[in-house]
Amino acid sequence: MALTMSKIRQILPLQFFSRLPKASLKPYSASAGSSSSAPQLLNHIEEEEAEDDAMDEPSSGIKAIALSPHETLIVDKFHSMIKEHHRKNPNPDPNPKPTSPNFTIPSLSLDFSRISSAGPLSSSVVCRVVDKCGAVRHGIPFLQTLAFFNWAIQRDHFPDSPDVYNEMIDLAGKVKHFDLAWHLIDSMRCKGLEIKIDTFLILIRRYVKAGLASEAVHVFNRLEEFGCQPDKIAFSIVISSLCRKRRAVEAESFFHSLKDRFDVDVVVYSSLVHGWCRAGNTVEAERVFRDMKMAGIEPNVHTYSIVIGGLCRKGQENRAPDVFSEMIDKGCRPNTVTFNNLMRVHVKAGRTEKVLQVYNQMMRLGGCPADTITYNYIINAHCRDGNRDEALKVLNQMVKKCCVPNVYTFNHIFTCISKSGDVNAAHRLFAKMKEFKCEANTVTYNILMKMFARSKSTDMVLKLRKEMDDKGIEPNLNTYGILISVYCGMGHWNNAYKVFIETMEEKCLKPPLPMYEMVLQQLRKAGQMKKHEELVEKMVDRGFVTRPL
Repeated sequence: MALTMSKIRQILPLQFFSRLPKASLKPYSASAGSSSSAPQLLNHIEEEEAEDDAMDEPSSGIKAIALSPHETLIVDKFHSMIKEHHRKNPNPDPNPKPTSPNFTIPSLSLDFSRISSAGPLSSSVVCRVVDKCGAVRHGIPFLQTLAFFNWAIQRDHFPDSPDVYNEMIDLAGKVKHFDLAWHLIDSMRCKGLEIKIDTFLILIRRYVKAGLASEAVHVFNRLEEFGCQPDKIAFSIVISSLCRKRRAVEAESFFHSLKDRFDVDVVVYSSLVHGWCRAGNTVEAERVFRDMKMAGIEPNVHTYSIVIGGLCRKGQENRAPDVFSEMIDKGCRPNTVTFNNLMRVHVKAGRTEKVLQVYNQMMRLGGCPADTITYNYIINAHCRDGNRDEALKVLNQMVKKCCVPNVYTFNHIFTCISKSGDVNAAHRLFAKMKEFKCEANTVTYNILMKMFARSKSTDMVLKLRKEMDDKGIEPNLNTYGILISVYCGMGHWNNAYKVFIETMEEKCLKPPLPMYEMVLQQLRKAGQMKKHEELVEKMVDRGFVTRPL
């Protein structure tokens, strides 16, 4: 049954943000080695994970095509071959530029031909290989992937497909080789392939991600040159892409240059408000909010939630009630996102009681169900207080409510457990996570590996690392730091050296100085002066350190 505005006002009076009633829901009550440098490195490894920004990586917009079991096997063979060649041929340049757009690697081309000799190569297989190669955050085997792409499109009877080019354009944009991306677009035109607006939207998103806002706008302005008609959807995507990356100035400038050409709606204005809020400028966000209303466009619940969230992020939660009151007066009912935005600021500030009070108000409103993010905020608040039991109660409660926990749910609790060093509790929670078919991520494994390293459970550390490889979960700098600290603590200089080289050459990461110095110390202790000199040379060649006098 719908709630009247008067009833909502009774539940959420104007002052509810600053003087919320005491929380009363029981489920959410706020009741109260051989090397000394190895553990020191562990102490410097901290995991930070922001659920809010988890979707910051732009989607290519390319739809995945289902593959047959045979095609999947072929993809895996190509991918393994590319990775192996990348591993065996390290490049001091973390982002090497191809010598030519038609770059190939003859030895790899021969190996590719052997794999595909059994039958024709489909465009969906090539798309998936390029996608897998570019899925990692660090150490993308770009030259090998480009060589594979050029080998594939030159094969006899290979079906020319815009999707294959779109995948390669997306990858070229990801590694900021935009000249190559434009070359691929020109190649599509020369081959008579249909170039749809989706191709340019991929490029726009990558330019924005790279911080090249003016270039992104330039792509939009060139659409007609390639036979694509700019439309409202493309206009909206350019603005939303800029705003997600806090480029509000450029987004609004682009908006004003073309607003008379397109039918501007609440979605576009909401993106601009969001952009200013993301940029931390609530004054400009509120100005756009007023302009929107003056233009006769009514804000929706999404717009109001953005403004409320922006004010709270800037520590201006005392001003949020005015926006909330206006929202109710306009007949716009708050939703889960509205309340989540309120919770976030209290979680960040460590105000658990306030988090619970906002949740209580949300439940009293009715028709506004808590979602996974809501429960994660409550769990995070309890975990920040070191209250693991309450956090587990919330986890059980959300499952009873048929709200599926995600990896962030568990990572908050794992972090809490790791502070107490309760390895048995960690084992139980990890088993529960698998029971829910919730896939662990890099942060999960790092938290657990660090905890087991501190408890001297080396076998568990290595078992978890192997599990990461088996599941295709990418390690990061913290993962390598934990492994190196374990190996150095055991005096295993050879394994520590091997992991360090993998960090630097295969993943193209810059190791922190404490990690570098720890490995050097192990090499000196083991009398491995040749390896010591090689490591110094590799670090100097990459510009990570200067050679000592």
